[in-house]
Amino acid sequence: MKQRNLFFYILIFAMMFLFGCTSKEYKSNMESGIEALKKEQYSDAISFFNKALHEKNTEEVQLALDLSKQIKDSVAALEKGEFETAISLAEKIKNSNETSKVLDILKPKAEKIIEEAEKTSAALKEMESELVSGKALLEENKFDEAFAIFKKIAETTSNNEKIVSVTKNAEQFMNQAAAAKNQYLQEQEKKLQEERQKAEEEAKKRKEEQKKAEESKKSRPISHTEAEQLVREYLKIENTSNVYVEYDHDNEKGEYIIHVYEIVISDPETKEGHTSTWGWYAVDPVKKVVRDAFE
Repeated sequence: MKQRNLFFYILIFAMMFLFGCTSKEYKSNMESGIEALKKEQYSDAISFFNKALHEKNTEEVQLALDLSKQIKDSVAALEKGEFETAISLAEKIKNSNETSKVLDILKPKAEKIIEEAEKTSAALKEMESELVSGKALLEENKFDEAFAIFKKIAETTSNNEKIVSVTKNAEQFMNQAAAAKNQYLQEQEKKLQEERQKAEEEAKKRKEEQKKAEESKKSRPISHTEAEQLVREYLKIENTSNVYVEYDHDNEKGEYIIHVYEIVISDPETKEGHTSTWGWYAVDPVKKVVRDAFE
């Protein structure tokens, strides 16, 4: 009988010891999990809460696990740029009516995630809009303006995956804008050189044509009227003078014979008069030389 009672007491003591140890491990893991949440070490917190759950399955540890997983998933979604998912998970924590130490820690962090998600989402939309504007400017060959926009986007610092992706795209377009500008300037310089060369060739061609025309003009025979004018210039006779300068005939050398004379009125009343010859002049129609026809 005494042995049976002794065994019973030993069993009671062992159970109390095991229960006490279990409660101690549970409490320690719960406290470690909470400390990890404060430091935003969510994977560590989940690990500690799982250990506590292994020691004792309580509503407290189940709630801690669920909330820790939600905040971890919310942070991961935010980093990936899945803003709607991040906000939705964070709002579940923010709007929870449960009462626990874990919620007291995570509610402010959830609010921070929501604020950051909304801010980052707005920034991403603006960057994407600016990227489109930069591309349009690039197509219009407004290289410097496009480069400035791409540079501004590329200099944005963020750990968000989508923001990082946009900044990398901006870097590529920034390099493309610089290369396109360089190529455009080279093409413009080449075009300008070609235009200059063409203008020089055309000017040279016009000069040659002008020279040929002048040579042709010099070699062609002048008209009778032009010959008469040469004689007037040779004798310094004004066009308004009453001295007549008229072509008469061609001589055997092919020269134009020009008769220079004036009409002398002997009777003013009848206006009768006679012709008074000044001279006869020969004009070479090609060389345009005037000489006295009788010399």
